[in-house]
Amino acid sequence: MGVKVTRTAQASWQGDLPSGGGRIGVGSGAYEGAFTLRARVDDVERSTNPEELIGAAHAGCFTMSLANLLSESGHPPADLQTTARVRLEQLDTGFTITKIELHTVGEVPDVDGDTFARLAQEAKETCPVSRALAGTEISLEARLAGD
Repeated sequence: MGVKVTRTAQASWQGDLPSGGGRIGVGSGAYEGAFTLRARVDDVERSTNPEELIGAAHAGCFTMSLANLLSESGHPPADLQTTARVRLEQLDTGFTITKIELHTVGEVPDVDGDTFARLAQEAKETCPVSRALAGTEISLEARLAGD
């Protein structure tokens, strides 16, 4: 049987959207911090937003996948640096994540540019976060406190 892992994250919110805010964190305790609407639409230090966290997850997953592919081909990377830029746009249908740009730079001994680009493309197409963002079943359970 294959590996099955479930990870958790949580969020809380108090107040209305424009002036309210909340906390968002990951189940491991590795990150917990503030998030607000202002952090979502402006540059705000020391506060995050869902798009930034999606970008972090995507950059991390992609980079791990690329490191694995490079290692499997006999070229473990000395260093990989990836940035994910996640675009949130207000469309007629509502706010939508319309684009994610992955930018990666690698220091990989004995690998030519074409091989690196090919393996990076494979990592983009096969990392679990890329797959999830391409379309994932999302289930929901919603209840009021006390019910």
